[in-house]
Amino acid sequence: MVVYNKSRTKDNLAILVDEEYGDRILSRAKKLGIKRCLPVEKSGVSEFKFDYLFWKRHIRKYCPDYVKVLVRYNPLNKDINKRQLVRLEKLSRFCQKNKYRLMLELLVPATEKDLKLAGSKRKYDAVLRAKRTVVAIKQLRKRVKASVWKLEGFNKSNWKKVIGVVSNDASIIVLGRGEDEVMVQKWLTTAAEFEQIVGFAVGRTNFLLALKDYVSGKISRQEAIDTIVNNYQSFINLWNRQKNKK
Repeated sequence: MVVYNKSRTKDNLAILVDEEYGDRILSRAKKLGIKRCLPVEKSGVSEFKFDYLFWKRHIRKYCPDYVKVLVRYNPLNKDINKRQLVRLEKLSRFCQKNKYRLMLELLVPATEKDLKLAGSKRKYDAVLRAKRTVVAIKQLRKRVKASVWKLEGFNKSNWKKVIGVVSNDASIIVLGRGEDEVMVQKWLTTAAEFEQIVGFAVGRTNFLLALKDYVSGKISRQEAIDTIVNNYQSFINLWNRQKNKK
């Protein structure tokens, strides 16, 4: 994760990694003074559930700078959303009580009804997703207090609508969603125009192809590392250039 700051120090950066694969990374990041974001959601499921039964203990163990939760929330999925909101409210109250900052990663996937209305996932992305996101944020804000909203990219007019329903005391970072480099560059360029959008979190776009090439034996471990570093740095450079234009 990167947050814009003209000083360009490590304070701009944060690492997002789970306990299962990143225990040593989380410990090392703490020693280096790098901000840590700890996810608490169960991976790979469409409905938000906690990854650990004793999720409070999980958070206290690492005492992260941000508790991150990913939720797939389309306002049309009313039954699922009711259950998700109960869990999210519990998490939000815990974070507020214990002074943890909550980062809410919101994905708004298309329902079957959305796809029929729009005609395709691409058209849903362009026409309906912003509308659904505005409603989702309004509903979530009634039950959840987020310090940071981690949101999918939009065009300029749709960002204005979305930012309008995010509380003024919360920041926004734009996520990569595994999109290709061209799309992520487009999203970052547009997002950088807005003061309330303070950074970005891009993962798979940076590392997925490099890791696949490494696993298949096409490139060495060092070549994979160099590729990921260069990809990440290119997005940082783009983001800072766009922010410096303001």
